[in-house]
Order: sequence, then C-alpha cells, then structure tokens
Amino acid sequence: MMKHYKFFTSQQIYKIDKLTSEKFLIPQTILMENAGRSVAEFVKKYAQKNRLNKILIFCGPGKNGGDGFVCARYLFIYGFKVYVVTFVDKSCYSNIVLQNYEILERLRVKIQRFDYKKIKRIISDFDIIIDAIFGIGLSRPIEGVYKQAIEIINNSNKIVFSIDIPSGLNGDTGEILGCAVKPNYTLTIGFPKYSFKLSHVKRMLGKLKVVDIGYPLKVIKIF
Repeated sequence: MMKHYKFFTSQQIYKIDKLTSEKFLIPQTILMENAGRSVAEFVKKYAQKNRLNKILIFCGPGKNGGDGFVCARYLFIYGFKVYVVTFVDKSCYSNIVLQNYEILERLRVKIQRFDYKKIKRIISDFDIIIDAIFGIGLSRPIEGVYKQAIEIINNSNKIVFSIDIPSGLNGDTGEILGCAVKPNYTLTIGFPKYSFKLSHVKRMLGKLKVVDIGYPLKVIKIF
C-alpha cells in the first residue's frame, strides 16, 4: 500500500497545514475534525465487524490528543462505550484542542486523568485502545506518565490503533524516543511519514492505513 504514496517529512507536513489554512482558508479546526472523524469511522467499521464495544482512548497534550478527542466524540455518538484518558490539566491545551475537550465534557463522556494503578487495573475491561498521545511533533525521549501509559498499552493484549504515528516514534528518522506504542493499526493522517520507508519502522506500524482529511491537491503537488 505504501508504495502508492509519497512520503512526507514533518516540516513538509507543517508547511502543507500552513498553506492549506492561509491559501485555501481551511482552518486547523476543520482538519482536526476531518482527522478525528475519519479515524472514528475506520474504528467503527472494525468494531462493528468484530462485535466490539468498549473503547479506551489515550489523548496527549497536543494536536494528536485533539484528534483523539474528536475521534472519541464520534465514537460516543455512534453508540460505543468510550473512556478517555488525559495527562494534563485542560488549561495546558491550545484553543483548538481545548474546544474539543470541552465538547466531550458537555456530552458527559467519561474522562479520567492518567493514574497508573487505576488504568492498569481497568484496561482489561476494554476491547479496543486508541493511541492519540503524541504525533509528529515529538522530539524528546518519553518519560514519566507517558512512558507508563505506553507500557500499559503494549502489555494490554488488546487491539491498538495509533492515530497518525505510533507514539514515541520519530516520523523523520525512525528513532524510538525512549519507548513507543506497538499498534495493530496505524491510521496515518494525510500521508505516510518519511520514516515509514524504513524496514524496522514498517515492522512496528502494524497495518498502515492512510486517512484522507481533505488537503487540497494543489497544495500537495507543491511538494
């Protein structure tokens, strides 16, 4: 599948995001909405086919976490039992991420601040795990609660979906930044990341699916 796509670096993707917003007036809110909804639709089809209902979503502090919040909203609306795990106070979120977090609050989706003992205890109750902890913006080794969360995910023996890129993987170099999620599926946003060419990275992605979020073709062709 990957050979049919061009591979993009993090800097190229940042530029595509910027041009999409500035030249075509498609704001980041729409791109995040499209990303989260498209991921939710893929997970929905998988879950319905396999008769799975309980979904645990780990949402990090940045835009990847925002994609996770949107995904959580749609899965909740679709009727799944959704439980969201966060890592920071909501005052730490950017406006676009905060907006999607607060929508979940209004919908009364279950949201839990990460607690190692509790999450380790309850994870067996879930059918599917979604990793929305870190995206392509990660540049330093994972530690603390994030490392604990990844350890729990990797030891869960559950079906795991990573949004955009497995958390802990550098999208450009393929370096594992301390530790990384080992998903069954990687639902990459827009395009495969540059490091997905590398053999050791291919082995850790699980099944790779490219999620279309509506980037204008005119912007993509520039790169």
